[in-house]
Amino acid sequence: MKKFFLTWILTTCLLFASCVENSFVYAAAKVNSGTVTAAVDKKKIDWENAPRFDNLENLVEYLNDCKYALKTTVPVVCVNGFVPDSKKIPELRPIFFLKWTTYTKKGQNLRILYEITNYPGERVAWAYTHNDTSFLNADEMKLYAAAVDLVNHAKNFSSDPLYQELYIHDRLTGKTVYYNKEPQPRYGRFKTAFGVLIDGKANCQGYSDAFYMLGTMCGLKVDKVNGYAKNKSHTWNTVTFGDKSYFVDVTWDDAACKLGNEKYNSYIYFNAPTQVMTNRRWYTAHVPKNLRDTPDKYNFYRAKEYATSNGKYFGAAFNSVEDALNHVAHRIAKQGYKISRVEAPYSAYYFDVNNSLKLLGKKFLPKLGWRGTISVNIERHGNYMYFTVKATKK
Repeated sequence: MKKFFLTWILTTCLLFASCVENSFVYAAAKVNSGTVTAAVDKKKIDWENAPRFDNLENLVEYLNDCKYALKTTVPVVCVNGFVPDSKKIPELRPIFFLKWTTYTKKGQNLRILYEITNYPGERVAWAYTHNDTSFLNADEMKLYAAAVDLVNHAKNFSSDPLYQELYIHDRLTGKTVYYNKEPQPRYGRFKTAFGVLIDGKANCQGYSDAFYMLGTMCGLKVDKVNGYAKNKSHTWNTVTFGDKSYFVDVTWDDAACKLGNEKYNSYIYFNAPTQVMTNRRWYTAHVPKNLRDTPDKYNFYRAKEYATSNGKYFGAAFNSVEDALNHVAHRIAKQGYKISRVEAPYSAYYFDVNNSLKLLGKKFLPKLGWRGTISVNIERHGNYMYFTVKATKK
């Protein structure tokens, strides 16, 4: 009986200790995002008070929180035999610039020092939303000034967040040409918001960093996505309105539509639903769980009618190609629009540009008394077709 009582006491103590340890594992993984801290001195790490983890899910969430709080050196301790596969972390969360060093001694839990390099756009967005620029360097202060100027113009342009987003989208495409020269420096300026707002040349990482920065500064809920477009590595964004999230790809919208010798934005990827993203693959863990499947009022072609300051038509979607092109004809002939864009269900017949030109240029426009030349661009994405029409009156 005495032996049983001692065994019960020992077992209870071990269970209590286990509960305390597990509690510490989760309770310690809290990030104070109120201030930006300096990098940790690797020789003076307080491993005893470093947060502890026993599973990859909680570790990844903690590192993601650290990224958003601009923490750069993150010590963690892995307990209960947990050994994380750190190479998988960027697949689970969009922490692109991550490296790590492990410290192990016999009989100790696994110690890992993660190091995160934040994009300039992420740092500037944090500085703006927290009203603290003290940690920005000289180049980042230039980026901050350019971003604040653009954001102020967006807010003056409209009080509606959707049109602020449109303004940002068009300013980014207007300022930037795509650039992805080899060899690529790991932290090359063209991979960041510097490339867009300061240098005028950027790759997809630069476009997405700039959109994240400006959208966040305007009060939009924006994030980044890493995945593949036509089987090539690619980065773009998500944005959330209400209870639904959408894809935004400024890179692929920029000058993607060619009419004659001129290029125009396509707007296919302005708040696009998943059904439009048929040429993409993305890490599920990178995107919100509330992604919109089909186009709605936040998609460019479904948004309420609106003419932006530079004459682009905002919002037109129809249930047939005939109705879509009839609408374009009226916009050209009656309202004088030179460029018009519409969405319609996919039709193999009208996907042939010649057939669409016959309907628009030989039937609809002549009936309205309009004469001139037109050029048509058509893109298919899933079950939808997108027309961009340029008209020149004689």
